[in-house]
Parts: sequence; structure tokens; C-alpha cells
Amino acid sequence: MSFRALIQILVVTALASGCGFHLRGKLPISERLQPIAVSISDRGLRDEMVKALKASGADVVSDETTARAVLDMYDVTFERKVNTIDTRGKVTGYKLRYDVKYRVVDEKDKELRDAKLKIEKSYNFDPNQVLQAKKEEEALKENMIEELARRIMRQLVTIAGRALGLPGSRERVSA
Repeated sequence: MSFRALIQILVVTALASGCGFHLRGKLPISERLQPIAVSISDRGLRDEMVKALKASGADVVSDETTARAVLDMYDVTFERKVNTIDTRGKVTGYKLRYDVKYRVVDEKDKELRDAKLKIEKSYNFDPNQVLQAKKEEEALKENMIEELARRIMRQLVTIAGRALGLPGSRERVSA
């Protein structure tokens, strides 16, 4: 490797780390939000959220009274609707949809964020391959849960900076 190539690699690495770049799933959660509790009835989404928080180094507690912040996913709905039908009226595709309304409150019950996320995925259905369609639906649902957790994690990272009025920490909620 030439000296010039080595310098270019070092410059790119320095710029990437200096701008706050982090590998996917490794978003740092502010100390201001830790320990954090997760409140939700959807077990799959709760488990994925706790996993993502722990992967980022967050201290996750189960008791909301000991937490400095609570991630409260107060309205979670999952639905499956017919998306397409054939000329005989038979179902040929479904649409899956997750809607999540959540808020983050601090230990003083001050609301730091209130947001809504929506994810939709579609898949084709063949009545002759019901088992395959069921597996595809389960895989899509898992993927949707992982995507919701990633989106919420990205938004959690901005909360502490926005609350402190730091530049570049404007609230952006993706629907």
C-alpha cells in the first residue's frame, strides 16, 4: 500500500468518526436518558427495543421508578389487510402494517418526545403454498420490528442534544 493511499484512508476515517458516524446498531444513548425503562405490551417489539438499547451501551431497567427516562410505546397496532385479489376474487397479496405511538419522559415526567411511526410491507400470497406464505409473513413482521427499533433508536440519540439546545439536534420524525 502506498503512503498516499494510507493517508487517504486515515483522512476518511478521521472525517467519519469526527462527524458522529457510527456503525448500524451502535448509536450512543445520552447519559441523561439512563437508566431507561421500556414500557410496551407488544413483547416482540419490547425485546427488540431492549436488545437495541443494550447494544448501544444503554443501561436498561425494568422498574420505571428507578429509571431516569421511560420509553413508553403507548399505542402499538399491527394489522394484516388484503392488498390484491385476482379476477375470481381470491386473495393474491397482503399488506402488513405496524403503527407505533410512543413518548419519552424523564424522571420529572417531562415529555422529551412524542412521536408516531408507521411501517408497511406487502407480500404475495399463493393459496397453494400457505406454509411458505406464513413464513414470509413472519419474516416480514420480524423485519418491521427491527426497523421500528432502529428508527426509535435514531430518534432517541437526538433527544438529549435537543433538550439541551445543542446545534444540529433539531427534531425530525419520520412517518
